[in-house]
Amino acid sequence: MNLWTALRFVFGNAGAIREVARSQAALWTGIVLVLLTGIARNYDQTFFLESPMWLIGPLAFSFFSGSFLYWILIRGFAKRHFPEENRNEKQWTTFMALFWMTAPVAWLYAIPVERFLDAYRAAQANIALLAIVSLWRVLLLGRILSVLFAVQFWRALAWVLVAAALEVIVVFVGAFSSGSLSRRILAGMAGMRNAPEETLLNSVLGFVWGWSWAGLIVGLVLGLRYFRKTIPPLPKLLPGKMAWVQLTIVAGIWAVIAIGPQKEQHGFSSHAALIHKGAYSEALAFLGQHKQSDFPPCRRLEPNPYEDRVWHDLPTTVGLLKPDTRPWIRQVYLGHLSVMVSHYHSAYDSLTNVAAMLSAIEQLPEGKEWLHTNETALVRQGLGFHYSRSEPPDTAELIARTNILGTLSRMGMAQSNLAKLSE
Repeated sequence: MNLWTALRFVFGNAGAIREVARSQAALWTGIVLVLLTGIARNYDQTFFLESPMWLIGPLAFSFFSGSFLYWILIRGFAKRHFPEENRNEKQWTTFMALFWMTAPVAWLYAIPVERFLDAYRAAQANIALLAIVSLWRVLLLGRILSVLFAVQFWRALAWVLVAAALEVIVVFVGAFSSGSLSRRILAGMAGMRNAPEETLLNSVLGFVWGWSWAGLIVGLVLGLRYFRKTIPPLPKLLPGKMAWVQLTIVAGIWAVIAIGPQKEQHGFSSHAALIHKGAYSEALAFLGQHKQSDFPPCRRLEPNPYEDRVWHDLPTTVGLLKPDTRPWIRQVYLGHLSVMVSHYHSAYDSLTNVAAMLSAIEQLPEGKEWLHTNETALVRQGLGFHYSRSEPPDTAELIARTNILGTLSRMGMAQSNLAKLSE
């Protein structure tokens, strides 16, 4: 069992499929390949210490995913056509070896599209990669079953379509009750706009949901067509030799690839930790010690303008900007601020922080240009609180509102817009 066999396997070579199906080494090789998929998926997305699932997440998910597919494909469709004496045989380990050996297909996710595309186009590219990987694995599983069960490819593919569609539907049902989807819905209800790439993803999810049902129906129609043929069970795994040297070399290559991006992710994680604990001055000082290229292009520096914390963290952060702050830092946070004022409603903790923020912007070289660009959005959003308060604003808030209007007037805001903000 070597990596040449694994390569031929993922391209559907019949000889490689039969070799993998008979080798106990394929089970452990597949597990190693799935663990390496964790690096391929995450090396340029998050820092490895941010989550205990960074490396083992794909293995944990694939354990349940593969087991689900096993019950549909083997215990559901195929078992009925096994010889009587084989119908109660346990074939989970053979199926999981075959399933896990498809892991290298997912290494396509390692293409760092965020490094040469903007966030929206990168999301489009990642969705395209997801579609390619998903289609490849469905076709490959169909090919595997066709070879090992000696059935027509279209019938095996129909069985796989049913299993894959059911898995997607189950995942969707779980996602509808998950925290992440609930947060998106609540954010929309609170007047927060989703990031453009999240909006794109939401539209694609709706497309996938609909086509999953279509795939399920087509798969059931084709897969349940009259079929009386007896098929052989999956082969039993026999002892085999692991290609440890080759696997170690591949793991070393992935480790080297990950070093640079993980340094960037560590910088992002360190800065985010300072923002989350309210150490805004230290966070800006930390950024001042680095170049923008020292941070990952796939993540927005905290505070993320598309998350609820932005109303608390960004005004204070921008309020600390000075004319001698590095230009790239000013550019990033003024860009974040443009996004923040584009939300449908404001939810500031305090207008005192907003007054300090606008006072700092007034001193920046880009201040007046920023106001000119975002004046309409700022006026539309207003300075009020999205949620009504049980008590009227205190004196400090009223003073802050007056100071805000004075600052905006000095920066050149039109009198008609100042009048709207003062209402």
